[in-house]
Amino acid sequence: MNYNSGDQFFKKALERLNERAKELNCLYHIEEILHIENQSLEHLFGKIIETIPPGWQYPTICEVRIVFEGKNFQSADFKETEWTQRADIIVDNNMAGFVEVVYTQLIKLVNNSQFLAEEQKLLNSIAHTISDHIFSRRVKSSIEMLQASWHEENEMTEPILGPTSDEHWKWRFRMAQLIASRLDSTRFGVKAVYLLGSVKNATSGPGSDIDLMIHFVGSAEQKLQLLAWFEGWSLCLAEMNFMKTGYRTDQLLDIHIKTDEDILQKDSFTVKINAVNDPARLLPMMLKKSL
Repeated sequence: MNYNSGDQFFKKALERLNERAKELNCLYHIEEILHIENQSLEHLFGKIIETIPPGWQYPTICEVRIVFEGKNFQSADFKETEWTQRADIIVDNNMAGFVEVVYTQLIKLVNNSQFLAEEQKLLNSIAHTISDHIFSRRVKSSIEMLQASWHEENEMTEPILGPTSDEHWKWRFRMAQLIASRLDSTRFGVKAVYLLGSVKNATSGPGSDIDLMIHFVGSAEQKLQLLAWFEGWSLCLAEMNFMKTGYRTDQLLDIHIKTDEDILQKDSFTVKINAVNDPARLLPMMLKKSL
């Protein structure tokens, strides 16, 4: 047996695992940055620019630039080079900018590139996460402005909807259908979306959640993106509910992520798939594939 050959194999395997760990750690840190409230985009982009290089193979020569709506944010030593990769920032189906990573010098080319294939995937994930965050904060800001304007004009003293109105479940049901129809199954690694609980059973009150069970088959990165995407919807729907009822909740979606293994084990939620009594309701998802 060639022990040197075995040592090389395990060394390369360990190197690959270390790179994947760095990439996941980078994405987790960016998620943490995006959860900090009341920060300007300039501050947010600055933190992301600092966080990206440690996730790449050669962090000491890695520089980052974010261009958003004509404004440029970049690391101190950024310069354009031939060793570059980028991913677009898409907000509300419009290209608003991009995230760009460059190496400032040549270390080693593999297949005519200094970048690992996984690094482009990671950069795409980062750009998607930024896009979802900006879209969510703008929707939330718009709703808050409408809410303030509505209060000024109407001086509301009583909720629009009473506690027993059937409109509580009806508008929640419409929103659940809308969310599922906008969910890109390829991008987020989702196989199916099911509606559960009071909305499905038409018994919702002013403080009721929208319970969604997600059959998830994606990666850890996709799960982070998916939860961030749902959080944006949840915050916005909570504001809508407050405007409709005067009832304040932090979020309105209750998301239950379930894997193939969970479905095989038939836990308290997945047992409702195709159940005879109180079955989960399957919601149609987006038909087109992610670009």
